[in-house]
Amino acid sequence: MRALVRREPEQTITAWNPFRELERMRREMDELFGRLFDLRPSMDGERFDFSPALDVYETPEEFVLFVTAPGVKEGDMQVEIADGTITISGERKPLIEGENVTPHYISRLGGYGKFTVSYTVPTPIDENKVKAVYRNGILEIRLPKAESAKPKTVKVQVEK
Repeated sequence: MRALVRREPEQTITAWNPFRELERMRREMDELFGRLFDLRPSMDGERFDFSPALDVYETPEEFVLFVTAPGVKEGDMQVEIADGTITISGERKPLIEGENVTPHYISRLGGYGKFTVSYTVPTPIDENKVKAVYRNGILEIRLPKAESAKPKTVKVQVEK
């Protein structure tokens, strides 16, 4: 299998710019790491594991988690909270199956199989008010902070 190679256009003589060189080196490193960490099919029928992306945000009132899991059905995902750790597990089925199907390229977001993603919340949460919504391949989980963990504003009276 031949790899695609990006060719830079021939450049005319210009003044040396160290920042342009750094940008070129960054692009080359991006390409190198992209080739190293993209999952590509092998000849021995290797399985391509799927791992959803996890984004975590914090506001003064809550933590909000986004689990990007395209192609995973709502019923194939479970959410558990225990001891301040939220665990999302599930399974992504192959997008296409059959005896005569040969994968040529599987990206980092592709693949299939069982997965587990966990995140430990650094402050106590109110587990009774946790809400999760799954739409368009993205699971949004809202973890409200416990009252004891929310920031409090105290107005100080100044004596005159």
